Amino acid sequence: MEQARQVALITGGLSGIGLSAAIQMLERGVAVCVASTRAGTLEAKSTSASIDVAASAGKTDWLMCKLDVQDTASINNTVSRIANELGPINILVNSAGVYCHEPISRHDQEIWNISLAINLTGPFLMTRAVWPHMIKKGQGRIINIASTASHRGAENYAAYCASKAGLLGLTRVTALEGAGVGILANSISPSWVDTPMMAASLGSLAKTYSKSISSMYEEAKTSNPQKRIIAPQEIAQQIVWLALDAPVAITGEDILMTGGAIW
Repeated sequence: MEQARQVALITGGLSGIGLSAAIQMLERGVAVCVASTRAGTLEAKSTSASIDVAASAGKTDWLMCKLDVQDTASINNTVSRIANELGPINILVNSAGVYCHEPISRHDQEIWNISLAINLTGPFLMTRAVWPHMIKKGQGRIINIASTASHRGAENYAAYCASKAGLLGLTRVTALEGAGVGILANSISPSWVDTPMMAASLGSLAKTYSKSISSMYEEAKTSNPQKRIIAPQEIAQQIVWLALDAPVAITGEDILMTGGAIW
């Protein structure tokens, strides 16, 4: 009997962890929607070549959608397009995220609201939108990208830490509600990962502490017992395993990927 077609929606799919996950899933034969607010830009066009190569290797299809995870109309349009062009979604990777580096005493409320809207409310809205498609498919796999900061906290990152901590709670509730209908939900909490977001974050820290960006990179490396920065491809490997290969008993879990770091 032929295995049912696997269809994934990956938010934040044009860079970092999301892009790496998209490429690895395509190579495994999964049909993928790469979703991002930057779809249609020059950056998106330059990235399309590597996505095409992965899709060809996996003999599968892909599409790119402009998606704003804060906007329910944008979400619904994207989910409907995927269902029409690729089939019902059974894999959701909530990788889109933002950060801000501000102390609580001077924290801008609008930035706080945007951070929670993208990092926490966005995954909730995405989960709600794909749920009926997963029920129809009889299977669902939801992977949320959290952070070590959701466990330990990080000075001057109140909105980021709060939103990612909330994502852990959302993941557990999703797992409980999905347990009886074949939907699994897990999160991954990395430490420093070599992504554009990390580069921007270290740039902000460098300005705050009057240090060079290169010295901030060295500090990030030395905070990892393995003395290195984690590659986005490593996080993607874990995403793909959870989506395609993990036992069904693994749900409601948060998987730390830190190279041994405890922060």
